[in-house]
Amino acid sequence: MITLIVPTRDRAHTLRLVAPSYFVLDGVSEVIFVIDGGSDTTPQVLERIAASHPTVRTRILHHPTRQGAAQSRNTGVAASTNDYILFCDDDEYLEAGYARTCLQKLQTSGVGAVSGRRVYMENGETPAGALRRFGHGLRPGQPFRPLICEYVNGARFAGDIRLPLTNAVILTSKQLLLRFPYDPHYAHGNGYREESDFQMNLYTHGYDIVASNDCHSIHLPPALVRTGGQRTQTFRRIYWSIYYTHYFFGKYYAAYAARAGLHAPRWLAEAAFAVFAVYRETLRPPLYALAKWGLRQRRRWVERTISA
Repeated sequence: MITLIVPTRDRAHTLRLVAPSYFVLDGVSEVIFVIDGGSDTTPQVLERIAASHPTVRTRILHHPTRQGAAQSRNTGVAASTNDYILFCDDDEYLEAGYARTCLQKLQTSGVGAVSGRRVYMENGETPAGALRRFGHGLRPGQPFRPLICEYVNGARFAGDIRLPLTNAVILTSKQLLLRFPYDPHYAHGNGYREESDFQMNLYTHGYDIVASNDCHSIHLPPALVRTGGQRTQTFRRIYWSIYYTHYFFGKYYAAYAARAGLHAPRWLAEAAFAVFAVYRETLRPPLYALAKWGLRQRRRWVERTISA
């Protein structure tokens, strides 16, 4: 059976929406929430939801002060009673088959971890509508950028693919988590690379990671996620992304490059990532907004043409 672990901090407003989906996951017999400091009504919200699902063992653990998502994951692993662990963030729904699908792939493929696809809802969109819009991805291109070591969430691909990294909603074994625990260094700022650290630790020790189109996590839209690392100022997001990538590459780049067949020196990879981080936080949002506006205008033109 599977234990689901969810680190959380002051997210009662999102858990009220998404946590019910955790308790109906096929194969999940235990759900552990690790409250990382915080002062909102998260315990009361979780207790009410758990009371409606008495067949699932629920544990609500507390850090008295903030220790970060990575250490929260380690705390949950230490308290878990199952052989397999599924992680989820506190602002995402999980499809009912997510856990069982990932477990079947983990057990038959010999990889270190498995994830489904992450779908980001737009404001005013339903989970079903977001899934229809996403399909097998939103844009062409490779799902992984080797030089900057970035998973491309919206890349279009079918079936399952093996990668060095995927998103944070992974299923893996407790045995591997005890061998390669999450690194609590990523405890400040936006915690960037926090979930990638464990996955890269697996990859540099010979394990692959699978991303599959057969199951999905569905992220709440921006209007419903009022707090968190991505709600900080743009400059701070850039700073912490570069800072943590420097630390991350310091730990893994040599072994990662050797396994991936990457010949670029580390300094070039870090410089390329810094340029990417600035672009992602400053130029990409308005460019995406302009592209979406253009698509809407095109759809309206087509609809008017058809109806004329």
